[in-house]
Amino acid sequence: MGKRIEKVSVKTKTGVDVGLESLLTLSSGETIEPQKFYRKSEKKLAWEQRKLSRKKKGSANRKKQVIKVANVHRKIRNQRKDFNHKTSKGLVKTYDYIVFEDLQIKNMVQNHHLAKSILDAGWGQIIRFTAYKAAYAGKTIELVDPHYTSQTCLCGHRVPKKLKVRIHVCSECGLILNRDHVSAILIERKGKLAVPTDCGELTPVESSQWTLVEAGSPNPSG
Repeated sequence: MGKRIEKVSVKTKTGVDVGLESLLTLSSGETIEPQKFYRKSEKKLAWEQRKLSRKKKGSANRKKQVIKVANVHRKIRNQRKDFNHKTSKGLVKTYDYIVFEDLQIKNMVQNHHLAKSILDAGWGQIIRFTAYKAAYAGKTIELVDPHYTSQTCLCGHRVPKKLKVRIHVCSECGLILNRDHVSAILIERKGKLAVPTDCGELTPVESSQWTLVEAGSPNPSG
């Protein structure tokens, strides 16, 4: 059950598409790249876990090795948490009204090919951090229905494409653009608040670097 959208005075607005190629793509075309903290520590973690498997159960050495494995996991969590805090802080500082998709992350991680990358990205954590920072700063966050945001053109024409296809090409209006950029614009358009916005000239180029109101609740996963 979504909460009522209240009239709020805002000047700046963005739609945010979360992904794996780019962690976040904003409706302006700006991107924030994933840091892949788990992936970067995967070899060290595997090494420490192999050492643990060779330790005798109940021994003092095994207990010490359990702590070493836990420390690697803790470092990964802390790195992700710190990065996501900084990312959400930047969003709230820049925008008065931020629109995310209401993603069912628990369901998405059932895909074993993508689960590790999705959890490593921490989508749910970013949304949660942005939500409470927005509430504290008197800004607004809204979660909208994600259906068709990756399969529709800005002109409204359906453009079905597989996940591996990264460029959106519309046969109806001729738009050629990064698919995540198109999705972010559509996500912004789904926001309930009418806020003047300017996404700039849409050209076939790659994106460049960079009171809480909900339509749902931030997913606790991530």
